[in-house]
Amino acid sequence: MIKVYVKEEEQRITRIIVTGHAYYDEPGKDVVCAAISALTIGTVNSVEILLNIDLYPEEDQKKGGYLAWDVPLIEDINIDAKLQLLMKAMVESLKMIENDYKKYIKVTIEAS
Repeated sequence: MIKVYVKEEEQRITRIIVTGHAYYDEPGKDVVCAAISALTIGTVNSVEILLNIDLYPEEDQKKGGYLAWDVPLIEDINIDAKLQLLMKAMVESLKMIENDYKKYIKVTIEAS
């Protein structure tokens, strides 16, 4: 199962951690894993390209599929709002996948 952990502080996403594998199908044919990878890696790349913000993602295949990054607070409130919008859009998309594939992905949001 893929586990997505989202940390929120004061309604801002501050950290994302994605671990595990879906095991929906064999490697190379696993559409759930492919969707999660496309969303998460695509979002990290979009932030870098569109907002010129490097999130410095951590990756480790030895941990059973691992991608994590901190979401910095940006001083420019307009840029920070765009960054948060991209993060929240990704989380909502992950939750939609979770709704259809509950056995393969779990999204947990920790808000403080």
